[in-house]
Amino acid sequence: MPKISEEQKQSRRLEILDVATRCFARQGFHRTTMNVIIGELQSSPGAVYCYFRGKDDIIAAIAEKRHNRESALLTASLATENISKGLEHLARKFFAMLQDPEEMERRKVTIQLWAESLRNKRIRKIIERGIQQRGLLTDALRRAQGSNQLPRDLDVDAFSRVLLGLLQGFILQQAWEPDLDLEAYLATAMHLIKSVFKTPGPESIRTTPRRAQPR
Repeated sequence: MPKISEEQKQSRRLEILDVATRCFARQGFHRTTMNVIIGELQSSPGAVYCYFRGKDDIIAAIAEKRHNRESALLTASLATENISKGLEHLARKFFAMLQDPEEMERRKVTIQLWAESLRNKRIRKIIERGIQQRGLLTDALRRAQGSNQLPRDLDVDAFSRVLLGLLQGFILQQAWEPDLDLEAYLATAMHLIKSVFKTPGPESIRTTPRRAQPR
């Protein structure tokens, strides 16, 4: 039997996760059995169980994949001195993803993960890893406060929770209303966020010195 390359293994693993995500979005966690996933893949049980021991392992891998992608986006967007601009970039990237029908299906699974974490301790631990991403956002807001971009009396921990709530709230509303006006929501959210940031004063604006005019 020919040896499967690492690239082929990774490709097969991602295929299993994609198919499982579709099944979870369509039927929910509890109605989706391993047999349903195997049937959707049109595969043998052994070809799936050699990658995942069971459904909980698949759920954990789906969540981990999303956490890794979002952590990378957070880190890249907030690695800037102008945190307001970084947040705008971050929001536009997130909301651009949420226009993709496949991503909308994946976010339905995210909502199920939130609910499942209330009763399943293993899923709760997975969700908590995602919640910890808020620390990246809070650290960026503290930097903004230290550089006088945010008011000194602002509770940045609470502010980061509000920002996260704006995204989570949209994900939930979009699951109920797929035709929700994404652009209007994003524009309103950004207006609210920017209203918290200070407008740079004349002393903080860098200007280029004028050249002396020839006489």
